[in-house]
Amino acid sequence: MKKCLVLDLDNTLWGGIVGEDGADGIALSLQPPGNSFVAFQQAILDYYDRGVILAINSRNNPEDAWGVIRAHPNMILKEHHFAAHRINWQDKAENLRELAQELNIGLDSMVFLDDDPTNRALVRAVLPQVEVPELPQDPREYTRFLHSLNYFDAAVITDEDKMRGNLYVTERLRREEEKRHTTKEEFLHSLGLTLHVYVDEDSCVARLAQLTEKTNQFNTLKRPTSEEDVRRYIADPHYRVYYGRLEDQFGDYGVVVYALVRTGAQEWLVESLLMSCRVFGRGVEHAFVGVIAAHAKSAGAHLLRVEVEETAKNTPAREFVAEYFVGATRELTEESKIPAWIQLHENI
Repeated sequence: MKKCLVLDLDNTLWGGIVGEDGADGIALSLQPPGNSFVAFQQAILDYYDRGVILAINSRNNPEDAWGVIRAHPNMILKEHHFAAHRINWQDKAENLRELAQELNIGLDSMVFLDDDPTNRALVRAVLPQVEVPELPQDPREYTRFLHSLNYFDAAVITDEDKMRGNLYVTERLRREEEKRHTTKEEFLHSLGLTLHVYVDEDSCVARLAQLTEKTNQFNTLKRPTSEEDVRRYIADPHYRVYYGRLEDQFGDYGVVVYALVRTGAQEWLVESLLMSCRVFGRGVEHAFVGVIAAHAKSAGAHLLRVEVEETAKNTPAREFVAEYFVGATRELTEESKIPAWIQLHENI
């Protein structure tokens, strides 16, 4: 399944060439031929609302292109819908490489739509990882063609899937905010991070199952768990299912951290601990495990232990375990330090 739809502008999102025809001369209206482009943009917006990341790759004068996007009365897709953009005179293959790097996704996650067969041929030749469909010559067929593609279909769509496009946009805002601060700690304090921790709460079961399937880097024990099994653990008095939702001044990151904990009189065992890579470096793992440790101590346990196995990709998880635990075990003799920039809100 693909993640990102990269879009040309002239004769793709609107009819005509804005640099030659001007903003008033392009085809983008409720009457033919402009109505085909309005319908196409609405179809793209529907994909955005389902979590598809949108990006721009256009050979154009930036001021001309942004003038349409920001001010044209019939423009459906606005600046805030695009997670990244390259509006310049570079070749489009190089732009795609830069977009993938900026968004931190693979080129094989991208679908590129461009009306120009020369640009399509270039990208296919230079970047075969990128999917480049043969956009119809007639703009009246654009919407039907987009609906015929199956690159973005998913069996289960979680709230986080729906948020994905917006998450990448807000991450761009966070990067801009970070430039305003001289230290990382100052930047983290500025975000106003709040971690909501939930225990044995079943409203996000699909997302928790999805995390166990998709998370590789921060995952102590790669063990995909079905929705049915997550519900079984929630109902089991010998287990606790923890998860955390993070938010800051720019928006909601969604459910980003999960733990499956087997409780005992003397020892609690974290059988699975995983976290989304999009919140690396925020201190979320320390705050989250600190909550679990505090609960274990309050219940009378003396030890918190974690199961961890080495995989080719889970170095971040193993580094955290080595820092927080001693030999995968932590004695519950003192309070865990919660990062000062994270506000905790427990929902038990």
